[in-house]
Amino acid sequence: MASRKPEPTPRPEALFGPLFEQFPVGLAIFNMDGRFLHANAVLARMLGYTVEELLQRNHLEVIHADDRESSSLSRAQAISGKSKPRLNERRYVRKDGGTIWAQVAGGVVRDNAGTPVYTSAVISDVTALKRTARMSEQRFRRMVEMSSDWYWTQDQEFRFVDVPGLEPPDVDTDVVIGKARWEITGLAPMQESWEQHKARLRRLESFSDFVLLRYKTSGELRYLSVSGEPLFDEHGRLRGYHGIGKDITERSRDQKALEESEERYRLLFEVHPQPMWVVDAGSFAFLAVNGAALALYGYSREEFRAMTADQIRPPEDVAGLRKAFEDRSADYRQRIWRHRKKSGELIHVKVVSFNLEFSGRPARLGVIYDVTGQVNAERKAEKSDTRGS
Repeated sequence: MASRKPEPTPRPEALFGPLFEQFPVGLAIFNMDGRFLHANAVLARMLGYTVEELLQRNHLEVIHADDRESSSLSRAQAISGKSKPRLNERRYVRKDGGTIWAQVAGGVVRDNAGTPVYTSAVISDVTALKRTARMSEQRFRRMVEMSSDWYWTQDQEFRFVDVPGLEPPDVDTDVVIGKARWEITGLAPMQESWEQHKARLRRLESFSDFVLLRYKTSGELRYLSVSGEPLFDEHGRLRGYHGIGKDITERSRDQKALEESEERYRLLFEVHPQPMWVVDAGSFAFLAVNGAALALYGYSREEFRAMTADQIRPPEDVAGLRKAFEDRSADYRQRIWRHRKKSGELIHVKVVSFNLEFSGRPARLGVIYDVTGQVNAERKAEKSDTRGS
């Protein structure tokens, strides 16, 4: 009987399909020497090149000199299988010489024999998040004049005194006056907790682009951005705060086009080598699960979709899970958990998670790394040290 021919290795441009050019962040595919095979228009604009110019370059040519060694080591370890692809933060150099910061999620595509044939990268520009500069009075006035939807003032207890220009669908004036920002029903901070925000105000610091999620009674979600600075009297005593606000819902939705499309998530998940899932922030229901997660845990996609995230954990770990989901203060976090496979085997995993909006509701994207071997080795070493002492 004739031997079965091996299935052809997928062409790099087929890895993401129609998603490649629609993706709202940078995407790139490289050959094994690190040369660009494909790059989407978003990445080209991010780096200031044309797509054709990028295809003439090696990935190290656009990485900051100080980050090239670590980038090369990380890529080599992922290709060799010594380490699993993970999220990294590194600097890139634009064509005009400027530097940008980016978060990079890499992957290795292998043929049926396990030989690596391509590598891929999802690259998100996080330069703006790195900038921490106090607003000058000139900049503040310019923002009021040119880029705000409303102006606000607060007293010494941080309670709103006046909000001229504030109209629905932002926040109704009658539920704002006399209250502090954290006392307004239906407002939730996206980037830092209320306690962190209060501490900033008590330190009399200016703040810029503090993003809030507004839950309307109709169920609609709105994104609001506020910026402010303290006001002092002639003796240097605090009189309160004043600032500006802007509804950035449409901008946020454009930036989160990927997050709002389950089909796009599914396509990205299926080419990612790491187990990944999206969990509803309220019900813990699995909203999307990739093939790598199915392989690790042994459940079918239908079984996952009928389960909740607490069901794969030992009962004594569920309280910690609920507490973790209640904290929406950070967009990114990582933690070691215990998970149980369908077979009953208990494994240790590192979960790197990100807050997002999925199909119109708050959710969390998780990337799972099986660290059972590492944890067991550390415990064995600890026991050996104890016996030795």
